[in-house]
Amino acid sequence: MGSPFDWLPHSGTHLHEFDRMSETESAPGQIEWRLPRERELRLWAGVVLFAFVTTHLLNHALGVFGVATMEAVQRWRIWAWQSYGGTALLYGALLTHATLALKRLTTRRISRMPLEELVQIALGLAIPYFLISHVLGTRVTSLYGYSESYGEVLARIWQGGPIKQILLLLCAWTHGCIGIGQVLRSRAFYPRWRDLLILGMGMLPTLALAGFFSASRELEAAGRTPSPVAADHTMALLVAGQWLLLALAAVIAFVALVMILRVVLRLRSGTVAIRYVGHGTFKIPRGTTVLEASRANAIPHPAQCGGRGRCSTCRVAVTSDASALPAPSKAERTMLERISAPANVRLACQLRPDHDISVQILLPIVPSGMRGRSGDDLYRWGAEREITALFVDIRAFNAMTRLQIPYDIVLLMNRFVQEMTQSAEAHSGRVDAFAADGLIAIFGLGDEPSRGAADAIRAAQGMLKSVEGLNTEFGAALSIPLRVGIGIHSGPAIIARVGDTERGMRLVALGDTVTIAGRLEAATKDYLTDCLISEEAMQRSGMSLRRQNGKHLHIVGRDKPITLYTLEETPVPAE
Repeated sequence: MGSPFDWLPHSGTHLHEFDRMSETESAPGQIEWRLPRERELRLWAGVVLFAFVTTHLLNHALGVFGVATMEAVQRWRIWAWQSYGGTALLYGALLTHATLALKRLTTRRISRMPLEELVQIALGLAIPYFLISHVLGTRVTSLYGYSESYGEVLARIWQGGPIKQILLLLCAWTHGCIGIGQVLRSRAFYPRWRDLLILGMGMLPTLALAGFFSASRELEAAGRTPSPVAADHTMALLVAGQWLLLALAAVIAFVALVMILRVVLRLRSGTVAIRYVGHGTFKIPRGTTVLEASRANAIPHPAQCGGRGRCSTCRVAVTSDASALPAPSKAERTMLERISAPANVRLACQLRPDHDISVQILLPIVPSGMRGRSGDDLYRWGAEREITALFVDIRAFNAMTRLQIPYDIVLLMNRFVQEMTQSAEAHSGRVDAFAADGLIAIFGLGDEPSRGAADAIRAAQGMLKSVEGLNTEFGAALSIPLRVGIGIHSGPAIIARVGDTERGMRLVALGDTVTIAGRLEAATKDYLTDCLISEEAMQRSGMSLRRQNGKHLHIVGRDKPITLYTLEETPVPAE
């Protein structure tokens, strides 16, 4: 029989090989000690616990009708959960969910983790701390012969201070809601029921707290006090609580130690390079997933399920040789088959490259303001919006066309457009138009103007990194190095659908803002820089960059010249 610690890396096992042991399959040559569908087991154990908490809160909510009503309903709840079968199910689910969740936590990277997941983990670690006093004051106390009735327990909690119990309620409910939401959001019915579910998830704990306070005040008004607990029993409960807290601290310390050990082993296992289409090349420790690499390097990467392999929104196309990559795990293979993915498409949350690769993120981040509605329909007859326009153009393109053969030019242009479009769309941008040697992208359609300006600057950074990657990729095939100029300006523009029904409608931006962005791009040649940003765009972005001292751009029809900023450094939030 395998040890419970068989999942830890043994000596002689490379960390990236250990990382590939998914939650649903063992490493070759090892005995399968884990349950065959570990992720589903953890999920269903959590559902059982969530059902228990839900019935508990519903019973609390009935306190608004009086303690007698709570007592009457509690008999049915006790019959369900304190029967032999219910007790085995509840405590089995608690042990299973906690063990598998801690095991999974040891494989996670905390850095750049989504805030929602960080909150869920923090709440999950806080629940045992508050739960210890609750269990000791109810189930364990009843073993000494004290009543476990609602009135007795409420009086005991109210007299001892309800803060810990309220925090336990909020932590457990919020932790469960986050987990349930991560599962449901990828279901087809979720958008239709989302608002109703959120309303219910907010109302139930509110009603439970109202029932708790109402019933407690009823007992206080009636002068009911809890039965006194004998001194030796009180001392035994205090000692038990201290030992349980020490055990909890030891478990958390062990998990932290394993996480630190994994970080050390990962750092010692070497690095691999991931080249993102539209974002440049980044080196990551071997054994890191592509999604973790995206988060660590602030690359926008959708992952609706939080990186659990349930939704496929994080999928990437491997543009380099995909045959040498680690084989998909059972969970990843099932999801890829479900969406009929081609051989070079992998889930970024599951793929841990063991050599240098190149990938393209297939799905863009949907701007928050555009979710659930058709953005193009909003501008069917035109609308004035505050946007940020980005104009990017290849330098010396005419000279390049004279020096290169047509095949090379077409290949380069297709790769260039692909890279620039990916950079724009990854930062919530919309490609407006293509020119012979460049394109225009607009930002801020689905968000606040300040967010659009910041996204445009980040997209420009990604474009410049992509150009470096293209120069490396094409190398000696280019007669002259590839260079681009980028201009960014913020201001009002008319957003409209232009075209005809036969050839298709296209969303475009019209007005001075786009024209000025083009002028800024053209001015990059005069100022010997790759990117110029107007003062209007910088102010709206909330970022800070070095001003191009004494450099201004005079444009016919404008009373004041445009103050220029260059993107030669990483922008930081303005003070």
